[in-house]
Amino acid sequence: TSFIYSFVSSGQSTQTITLYYGKSPHGSKLHRELIAEGRTSSSSPASVSTNATHLLTPTTHLLTPTTHLLTPTTPLLTPTTPPAYLVLPILYLVQTEKCLPSYLQSNDVLGNGSLGFDVMVLSYKEACDNPPLRHVHYFLNSNTTWTTGRNLLFEAAMNRNKNYLYYVFMDGDIVLIDLKNSNPWRKFEAFLRSVEPAIAAVDLVQDNNFLKMVRDVHRDRQCSREEEDYISCVWFDAIFNAFHYNAVHRILPYDSTYDKLSWYASQMAVIARSEVLFRGQVVLHTQVVGENREHRPYPRGFYFPENMFKRWLSDFAERHVQSSKLLQCANVYVNQWRTMGVEHGWSSSTLCLPPPPPHDVIEPGWYSCA
Repeated sequence: TSFIYSFVSSGQSTQTITLYYGKSPHGSKLHRELIAEGRTSSSSPASVSTNATHLLTPTTHLLTPTTHLLTPTTPLLTPTTPPAYLVLPILYLVQTEKCLPSYLQSNDVLGNGSLGFDVMVLSYKEACDNPPLRHVHYFLNSNTTWTTGRNLLFEAAMNRNKNYLYYVFMDGDIVLIDLKNSNPWRKFEAFLRSVEPAIAAVDLVQDNNFLKMVRDVHRDRQCSREEEDYISCVWFDAIFNAFHYNAVHRILPYDSTYDKLSWYASQMAVIARSEVLFRGQVVLHTQVVGENREHRPYPRGFYFPENMFKRWLSDFAERHVQSSKLLQCANVYVNQWRTMGVEHGWSSSTLCLPPPPPHDVIEPGWYSCA
């Protein structure tokens, strides 16, 4: 930057001085260059007589400062929406004869709605005359089977004007036990939120039960893996099942076609759908187990009529499966069920699959079929 001044020295002609600020043509220091009449060289700074009377007459000295418009950038502080697994509540869907058993109404179980869950109860014998807890909704239908009762709960849940993270279907006579002596209900809820599988179930404590065979026989002898808090499974008992909101509408409603033969058949269809659509994303919690303390009479038995398998395939093709890849998997698994029966549940290679990472995208066909 330079400033130019004119001045008159006594007895001499008008001279001009140019003051350079910053880096001048002669270096980095402040430099003055005096160019006198007849002098054209500016190779070195000129000296000015100290006897001269300097009349500094500035020529046009327009110091126009640069106007800095300091407009601060306003950050767009758009609140980040918390992930669903942190904010959405859980919905428990229960079938019982009249009212929730007293132990289920305790604060340690389902009695405290401030803990992030609601409860819907289907009373299938008598209406519950107890004042319901605020977060518990009862309704009565005495003309149901186990299967159709769960379908009524499913329909009522889908019609609620509220979103849930998991839909937990359970029988009213279940007791949960934590093998490490903490609260099994809160532990299972924390597991759902921290892992977020497509479908989750609990093991049972009864001796010689199917799930015990899955965990103790197949995992230890065939998969050769260490005991984990949760493992992939094929077969899972219907007593306590949690369906993620991205999975529940793909699996349910239950198929009541074979209720007169066996109430197990509707759960078999759920298991088959789950394996086809969410292979490896169906998990069994190994530290929280369930105990069924009451056994009511109902049609039971592992009955596999041939037309049941054909119905499964037709069901996949028409309603659940939209890709040729998954239809191919449906044929593979249905044929395995047809030829092996329930043995497929503890011999399938699915059991050795590592479960997907926590909070992974829940989509059909995460693992390819075996």
